[in-house]
Amino acid sequence: MELKQNKKELRQFGMLLGTFFPLLFGLILPWLWGHDFSLLPWILGSVFWVLAIAFPISLQPIYRVWMKIAEILAWVNSRIILGIIFFAMVTPMGFIMRLLQRDPMARKYDRQVATYRIGSQKRSRESMEKPY
Repeated sequence: MELKQNKKELRQFGMLLGTFFPLLFGLILPWLWGHDFSLLPWILGSVFWVLAIAFPISLQPIYRVWMKIAEILAWVNSRIILGIIFFAMVTPMGFIMRLLQRDPMARKYDRQVATYRIGSQKRSRESMEKPY
């Protein structure tokens, strides 16, 4: 993934980071965990805001690191989500179909059948008027 940012994107990134970092680490988490409110997240958020407004290009290294972390987390997250979907939905459906001895693909070998080919059927013109 090529990371080319313009000033507007970097400015939005700085403002977003400058807003949510103090709110999360300076307000919400100390309130939830019963800690004292710290001044450091608010100072850091102010620095991000000043850099975003005055000199957004200076946020480019932070943006690149942030996006690399996001790529890694997206890769891991997609594997976890797809694994959960497979084991929660596809695997039980396979077990149920085996218990019911249902084989929609007709994969069993039958010595009585001369061919497994299923012939096509000629359709009328009217059937193509509304194919869906």
